[in-house]
Amino acid sequence: MSGIIIWDVLLLVGLLVIGVPVPLCFAGAVIFLLMFGDIGSAAFLVGAGYGKISSVVIIALPLYILAGNIMSQGGIANRLIDLADSIFGRMKGGLGVVVIVTTAVFGAISGMASSAVAAVGTIMIPRMVERGYDRSYATTLVASSSVLALLIPPSAAMILYGWVTGTSIAASFLAPVLPGLVLILLFMFWNRVFAGRMGIAIVEQAENISAARNIVQKTRSAGFALLMPLIILGCIYGGVTTPTEAAAIAVVYAVPVSMFLYRELGLKGAWEVLWRSGQTTGVLLVLVFFAAMYSRVLTMENVPQQILAGFLMISENPIILLLLVNLFLIIVGMLMEDVSGILLAAPMLLPVVMKAGVDPVHFAAIVATNLGMGLITPPTAPILYFSALVGKTSLGPMLKYTLVFVFLAYLPVVLLTTFVPQLSMFLPRLLLGIG
Repeated sequence: MSGIIIWDVLLLVGLLVIGVPVPLCFAGAVIFLLMFGDIGSAAFLVGAGYGKISSVVIIALPLYILAGNIMSQGGIANRLIDLADSIFGRMKGGLGVVVIVTTAVFGAISGMASSAVAAVGTIMIPRMVERGYDRSYATTLVASSSVLALLIPPSAAMILYGWVTGTSIAASFLAPVLPGLVLILLFMFWNRVFAGRMGIAIVEQAENISAARNIVQKTRSAGFALLMPLIILGCIYGGVTTPTEAAAIAVVYAVPVSMFLYRELGLKGAWEVLWRSGQTTGVLLVLVFFAAMYSRVLTMENVPQQILAGFLMISENPIILLLLVNLFLIIVGMLMEDVSGILLAAPMLLPVVMKAGVDPVHFAAIVATNLGMGLITPPTAPILYFSALVGKTSLGPMLKYTLVFVFLAYLPVVLLTTFVPQLSMFLPRLLLGIG
């Protein structure tokens, strides 16, 4: 690895650590290489970046972002939350279960953890505080649950993974599902433990009248909202559409449901949704453009092969190699959000894990769980900081809850996913015949 590449990587990490927006970090790293490196024609790198953002697959990302914003603004997210509340809200710690379930569903459709925090957190954190939950705990639970967006399909993160590694996107969708379900169960267990210590069970048992009737009513109200993920996944795994076409169907479905059935999305709201989605998409495309250029330079400099050689110098034992890969991914997840982490780490580490005998589909689940853990792992933890802003609290009081979720929920799932490949490969083999 040349000296200029080492300095460039240090520049990228330094910019990330001091809080420069991630797209600008990659842009700075690329500009540094163009100015001081010997990498040939700049036009070649620009072509590499343009080739990525002009891909048909990338169209799915803004479409899922738009669908998620329509859900949030158009009443679909509210109805999913109300339905989950009617079912689970009367249990001990039930509102915490509502957060976990609805964040997983909403995050899966929007495909981004930050979108799930913004949509669910603004509704659920005040509601949890009203019922006696500690504000810092409510905020931590939303943040921790939001990373399920990487694991529950259709996930934008797994679209990117399949795209940059050449792996089947449908298989990449399925690989993290069972690890995600295990993580949901662990979150529910620890939520029950924390809720019991807060003494909120009596508050949640209020209004015990016509519970079954209330569930039926909320189910009817949320019926069209519930159909949305079923339609998307049914189209993909029924072989009717590609993931990109399914994303378009999600938007086409969400618009009339929000505007004409629920009547919560007017013309002014639709313009705000389009503007917000356009902003997010613009930032995402800038990131993809520069990350693709940067990845091309690293490939030209044989960085993936040198990382593999460095790992093999430490140990050729597959278990040690996978532990090193996990550590690398967690650090990447701590420094940047999921999209950036996948664009940077997945193509670099794929040769390493294949040397250890890991299937690329299995690696999809390893990437998703590790990057998700990194997003909520201090000291950087980008999703924790964003959630603290949404929940109007500070990071300090959130840490004691965060560390429990990280070490007693997420870390066991990461290790289970890494060293028990059957957990990730079961659904792809069952439904797609892969592996």
